[in-house]
Amino acid sequence: MGIDHGTNYAGWATMKKGKPSSFGLRDYSKISMPDVLDVIYQDSYKLIKREQPDIVVLERPVHFKNANSVLALVGAYSMVTLAALHLGKRIEGIRPTELKMQTGKGNADKETVAAEMMMLFDLDYDQIAVPVLYKANKGKNKIGDVKERLFDPSDAIALCWAYHQKYIKGA
Repeated sequence: MGIDHGTNYAGWATMKKGKPSSFGLRDYSKISMPDVLDVIYQDSYKLIKREQPDIVVLERPVHFKNANSVLALVGAYSMVTLAALHLGKRIEGIRPTELKMQTGKGNADKETVAAEMMMLFDLDYDQIAVPVLYKANKGKNKIGDVKERLFDPSDAIALCWAYHQKYIKGA
């Protein structure tokens, strides 16, 4: 199971025999710190318990924009790790560079990783790169236009794939 942890959104995916079997997106965007950390722990615990993975793969937090992002990302990482440990699950970390190397180029952006996962596994782009739509007219943008995408599910699938490629397949 791969979990792309965050305090606003988190993606998760499970993989069996090198292919995604399930994935999804968790929305924590309306919960403020520090309460979101408890929600992330409880949610991760329930998700891991339900999916029963052998291994939980997390992206190691290594790049931070500022002190607040350090607290948020390390906090979310810690809550997911704690939930997995409480359930007796093995935890593995993948560095962002390893993730990108196994899913495209070493400097691949989120769009490239999502496109790679879509093509590799014949997945619907809107399911793995979830569109956030405009709810009101914003200049030239119309209601229903794509405002941004949440790449957390594709990142979680990529975590599973990178782990599979590096440690299971040995690529």
